[in-house]
Amino acid sequence: MRKAELEQYLRDALVELAEGIEQMLAETNPHTPLPRPRVFKIQRRFLWPRIDGRVNWWVMVGRGGWPWYEVDPRYFHREASNPAEGLVKALLQASGCQPARVIQAAAQIRAAAEWCRKRAEGRRRHAEEILRQQRRAVEKIETDRALKALSKS
Repeated sequence: MRKAELEQYLRDALVELAEGIEQMLAETNPHTPLPRPRVFKIQRRFLWPRIDGRVNWWVMVGRGGWPWYEVDPRYFHREASNPAEGLVKALLQASGCQPARVIQAAAQIRAAAEWCRKRAEGRRRHAEEILRQQRRAVEKIETDRALKALSKS
């Protein structure tokens, strides 16, 4: 398998992760909190997300906190000076260009993307539940108001 094909395989997995992150971070109405982060080990040398006092969902970091790489989806669609390409090349180098290791890294990245999609779905359901409970409370207030108006007349 050629190096370019392995790079594209990793790039596709990283695009999935970036899309999952976007879904997870999307605003909900009403607001729901972001999930507690789960750290994914991508190969043995990389961790996602970066946690240094606060969570940076858009960064994959090498063990020990350095180097760190952007996972921002805007970078995967540009050709020139693409910061995400550094991550692709670092992952490929860490795998020794061995297809089995590249597949393993991509599987971990896709597992992180799936985790993000499931957290996004959980946040959406949480917002729906809040609205459902608020709807019941509003109905109760309106009923009480109507009963009070009837009792006065």
